[in-house]
Amino acid sequence: MDIKSSDLSARLLATENLSVQRARTRTASFDVKSRVLTLPLWKDMTPEIEDMLVGHEVGHALYTTDDYFEPIAQNSKIMTYLNVLEDVRIEKLIKRKYPGLRKRMNEGYKQLNDRDFFGVKQVQSFDDLLLIDKINLYFKAGFSCGVQFSPEERQFANRAERTETVAEVIELAEEIWAYSKEQLEEKKKKALQNQTPEDIEDLEESEDQDGEFDDSDIDFDDFEETDEEQDQELKPAKQKSSGEEEKKEEQESPSVGDQELESKTEKAFAEKLEDLADESTEYLYHEFDKDYLVDPVIGYKTILNETKAVWVKDEENLTEEDRNIIASENGKYDKFKAETTSAVNYLVKEFEMRKSAALYKRAQVSKSGSLDMKKVYAYKLQDDLFKRVTVLPQGKNHGMLFLLDWSGSMDGVLEDTLKQVINLAMFCARINIPYRVLAFTSQYNDRKYPSDAEYARQREFITNKRIRNEGKNILTNASNNFHLLELFSSKMTTSEFHSMGKRVINRRFQWNEGYSTGGTPLNEALVWMYLNIDKYIKQNSIEKLTLITLTDGEGGPLYSSEGDMSDTRYGYDANGMTKKIKQKHFIRDEVTQKTYQLTRFANPQTETYLRMIKDRHNIMVVGFYICRNARRDLQCALNSNLPSFNGDVYSQIESWRKDFRHQGFASIKNTGRDDLFLIPQTATKIVESDLDVKADANAKVIAKEFGKFLNVKKTSRVLLNRFVGYVA
Repeated sequence: MDIKSSDLSARLLATENLSVQRARTRTASFDVKSRVLTLPLWKDMTPEIEDMLVGHEVGHALYTTDDYFEPIAQNSKIMTYLNVLEDVRIEKLIKRKYPGLRKRMNEGYKQLNDRDFFGVKQVQSFDDLLLIDKINLYFKAGFSCGVQFSPEERQFANRAERTETVAEVIELAEEIWAYSKEQLEEKKKKALQNQTPEDIEDLEESEDQDGEFDDSDIDFDDFEETDEEQDQELKPAKQKSSGEEEKKEEQESPSVGDQELESKTEKAFAEKLEDLADESTEYLYHEFDKDYLVDPVIGYKTILNETKAVWVKDEENLTEEDRNIIASENGKYDKFKAETTSAVNYLVKEFEMRKSAALYKRAQVSKSGSLDMKKVYAYKLQDDLFKRVTVLPQGKNHGMLFLLDWSGSMDGVLEDTLKQVINLAMFCARINIPYRVLAFTSQYNDRKYPSDAEYARQREFITNKRIRNEGKNILTNASNNFHLLELFSSKMTTSEFHSMGKRVINRRFQWNEGYSTGGTPLNEALVWMYLNIDKYIKQNSIEKLTLITLTDGEGGPLYSSEGDMSDTRYGYDANGMTKKIKQKHFIRDEVTQKTYQLTRFANPQTETYLRMIKDRHNIMVVGFYICRNARRDLQCALNSNLPSFNGDVYSQIESWRKDFRHQGFASIKNTGRDDLFLIPQTATKIVESDLDVKADANAKVIAKEFGKFLNVKKTSRVLLNRFVGYVA
């Protein structure tokens, strides 16, 4: 049998003739009784990672005893805590015994952390992690990963670093588990205490339906009570049944499940290692469908032509009522246009200031080659006698692409969101940069039945495509029910722009065939962007492009032409017996040669496509996600945009609600975009204010009122303000 160098290294490090075996096992392990070190057949393993894993298992071989297993049998809920703390202890000891391993193991863990082996890529703040997860990250990924401890937590971390025996590990694991449980219960208790009347109504409704309490249905709408009102609500009635008292006590002291307290980083790390070592996994590579039956983009001229007379049925026979409707709608848009002009002017000025500041930072000072006569007298003291000139670099050519959600769930905020989009488009027009607003929809193709000839052409196209793609894993583009409505463009004339603006902010626009809201083909739209952004960049000579997504939910997944993209399939072994085969799905970018993992779920697919867009086209991607300020909606926002979130959900939602109150939006990182802004519905509505100053007011009062006036006009356009900060 061929002995690998790493196997021999394991024997040498352990200072005994260990039985080292390679097997089709999921992870490395060491049997402390039989003294057998089992190493899996790892794939895609760097030398640093393999040395780190071997050193880790040898540490167990040298220092882990049978005493370690007794507390696990007695209290299985602290198993992950024991694993983390025992790893800290044995790795400290193995590095102490072999100092040369220290750098190698640190580099191995760093590489695994870069691959998100600890599952913390989408955690917004390390403060939301359990203490045991912080300790795991700190001692494996290193202090540079960003983990920080509170003074109380630091005491536990210091004790973890000082553990020398298994008994100390057991004692510390039990204490940290109890501490974490207490902290989590306190967080839940605070969340329940902050519930509003709407929350209580939802709670009662949930109890009526399910017969039990479900805290995921609690709403957190913007509602503030005075201390007196809160005290009044919390006062118990004079007579309460024992059942009511027990129910109240249960709400005040919410229970915490053992699963909530387990170490998520330890679990994620183990699962990732299993993936590396699983020899039975099939690796399937997919590619995007580039064949569209028709161009999915419906140009603005076509839209203007197909949606004439938006709010009347017959232009030639207008009634007096029809004329009044038209006059009213025209007046509504004209008022909106006048009110938004001042805000756009202000933001244009802010954009120019930021752009000038950025250019100044990149300015270079160089010698001109001509003598500065004012310095000649000092030729004996200094040798720099030449005039200097400041060279300012040329600003980059900007460009904007807007991707707007035209789905039914947007109906409640679509008018206000469109007004924000019009503001953005007017801003782009004012600073003379190319822009395009595309609304993704599933309804346009339903506007009419195809003719017999058109239907035959469609069937022929589908048949030929099936033949071309046979045996390939093609991600279908759903071209039959996906289109992009070009609502606004920098190529529009002024009259076309305002004509479109008048139509789209009116709900009657959706009465036109094919223009009603429907499904959410978000992923189809992102794939189209991925395939076509380079053409837009070249056509407009853009050097700095920003893609902005405006949506209130998630789209559907793309499916493979060869079947679903499940994690497993069933096959047959050599004996003809049925066996389960794991599958992993990937897609490789033809330009960057980067490989991305895919799943059959929509949300992770969205994140992957956004990263592919950024990596291939080197552009900035900013998103705006619109939702209600209710706990269930914020939970949906978290699930939609952070599908692999492993932090404390309660803390994250409370943090977003706090941001809503203080600044009108919340920011989400690591969604595939440079930034994703969570916008409450109330913030999409444009609020105008009047400057109200009394005749006898002094200068201080006038200044204060003027500041309020400007602040309202600025913060009521949340999208536009945040947008300017990114594109300047």
